[in-house]
This record gives sequence, structure tokens and C-alpha cells, in this order.
Amino acid sequence: MASASPKKADRPLRRDAQRNRERLLAAAVTALLRDGHGVSMAKIAEEAGVGVGTLYRRYPSREHLLEDLQRRSYQMVVDMLREVGAADCDGQECVRMFLTRTVEHGSQLVMTWHGAPPTRDPETLRLESELHDRVAEMIKKGILDGSIRPGVTALDVIVFGAMIAQPFPTAEPMWPELTQRQIANFLRGLAPR
Repeated sequence: MASASPKKADRPLRRDAQRNRERLLAAAVTALLRDGHGVSMAKIAEEAGVGVGTLYRRYPSREHLLEDLQRRSYQMVVDMLREVGAADCDGQECVRMFLTRTVEHGSQLVMTWHGAPPTRDPETLRLESELHDRVAEMIKKGILDGSIRPGVTALDVIVFGAMIAQPFPTAEPMWPELTQRQIANFLRGLAPR
């Protein structure tokens, strides 16, 4: 089986190829969450409704697939942070918006914090760095406007977001209510004393 060159993977995709890619990635996330990281590539292809050959043409190995899933996840989170950063809100409200949206999109996130292998992909690393920088900007904004106490770090918010992004299997039906309560408690902890 020939592996895809990075140049081929970086070229813009035709519409049908883009739809197949999105269908594959969405199916892969679903299968990974349901069956774990050991889920077979054949099962992912079946879940996506494509032939296994289509999957292997785009992703010659599980590592290639996980890398694209991580890049997609980081892009989703960075896009959320850009939208939140453009909102007219104080720092703490921006953090609340970010955490709430993280929970809403959590089922689509495959990141290192959720058990994905560490990445070496330059674009994913760039997005990860942008994610940290944007969360740090929200914290700084909150400290300056008095809604967040000094000493809170971007990592505090990122780790908490990762913890609540995906539901515990036994709590899934109650997850939206539970996460809103946890976000409210977390935000109280960010407030100046």
C-alpha cells in the first residue's frame, strides 16, 4: 500500500473528496469514542459508508487518521476562540462562553488531552499554540477588567475544558446539566476574592 505524500494531503480537495473526508473524520470520532483507539480502520470505513480502500487512500495508517483528527479538533477549538474573542464580554463571560461551546462540540474533539498520541504535525502544533495564546488573552482580559483573579493561567482553563468536554459514560443523559453546574463552580473559583 503506497503512502500519501504530504503534498497530496495538503492540496485543496474536490467537493466530493472533502465530503468523504468529513464523513470519514466524523465516523472516526464516533467509532473512537464508542470502541476506543483500537477500533479497526475497516469499522471506521463501514461507519462512514465508504469502502476501506477510500479510507486507506486518504489515510494510509491509523497515525495519519489520528493526526488529521487532531488537526481538525484544534481548528474547531481555535475557531470557537476566535468567535468568543470577537464577542463583547468581560473576561470571565468569555471563559464561560468558551467552556460551554467546548462541551457542545466535545463529541467531535480528538486531542492529546483526550488520549490522542502527541502530535509532531507543524500545523497542529501551530493551532495548539494559537489555542493557548487565545485562552491566555481571555484570562488577561479578565484580570484587567476585574472579573478574573490574578494567578489564573490559560492551562487552568484548558485542562478544565478538556475534563468536561466529553461525557462520562454513566453520566451522559445528565451531562449538559452537570457541565453547566461545573462551569458555574469553576467560574466562581476564577472570580477575585
